[in-house]
Amino acid sequence: MKRYKFIIKPPVKKDYQKEILKFKKKFDTKEDFTEKTGQKNAKNLAKRATEEGFNKIVVVGGDGLLHEVINGVMEAKKISEDFALGIIPTGAGNNFAKEIGIPMNLKKAFETIIKGREIFVDLGRVNEKYFINCFSLGFDAKINDLANKLKEKYSFLPRDLSYLFAALKEIILKIPNFDLKIRGREVSFQGKVVLIAITNSQSYGAIFKINPGALFSDGKFNLCLIEPVGKLRALKALSLATKGNHIKLPEVKTFLSAFPLTIISKEPVAYEMDGEVFEPKNEFKVEIFPKKIKFLVP
Repeated sequence: MKRYKFIIKPPVKKDYQKEILKFKKKFDTKEDFTEKTGQKNAKNLAKRATEEGFNKIVVVGGDGLLHEVINGVMEAKKISEDFALGIIPTGAGNNFAKEIGIPMNLKKAFETIIKGREIFVDLGRVNEKYFINCFSLGFDAKINDLANKLKEKYSFLPRDLSYLFAALKEIILKIPNFDLKIRGREVSFQGKVVLIAITNSQSYGAIFKINPGALFSDGKFNLCLIEPVGKLRALKALSLATKGNHIKLPEVKTFLSAFPLTIISKEPVAYEMDGEVFEPKNEFKVEIFPKKIKFLVP
């Protein structure tokens, strides 16, 4: 028997309200609206719903909400064998939803929850926190933080433009770089970098195809790093990254690995996971768990 728990980041659109009323008439459904802290934050709601036996959790939001829900699910003491996640994409970027083929139209997204098939997807983990779409540090984390602030201040601003404006501002002011080491069975690097991005899909930041060719269920990391560049070169790389053509530049290096990596920085460096920015750290252990969780897709 399917039991659905919808975990929702408010406010919700009228389109959602219309579709959920129809959905509730047919299926065993409960809704929880998230709060920023406390027992009703998304992570706690997801953990509790999983332990209570809801075998279908539907995320109504974007990449950040999905990130919190997955971490809650993975903390649950027991996960049912027929468990799967669904997505109603109401967030600003919806990078991962797009990657796995979730329709941006809410009516069609609800149809996917009802009639969709289930696929296994890889999960990444950095230290003790899981990510589904991306982990990056350095320049990316700074512009993610600024983009989030721009989106809060100017709610009318589309996510792709907020990220682009933030990137341009950081390039014009100062491009940071960090001295670090990456160690793994298949990856070895030491030197200065502007950013490192490890992704489970091709894109992040709404418009940037940072790791073209990445697959979300191949059991491997796709890592892209960019060495220090000048402002004009950075602007060129930014433009090329929207199509994935930045990987042709000599200052860009890419790696593919199925094994854990350790990243050590001489100074604390800011990082982000699925668009959520965290306090700077010096060391990161990055692991991948092949085909760890199921999603409902068309």
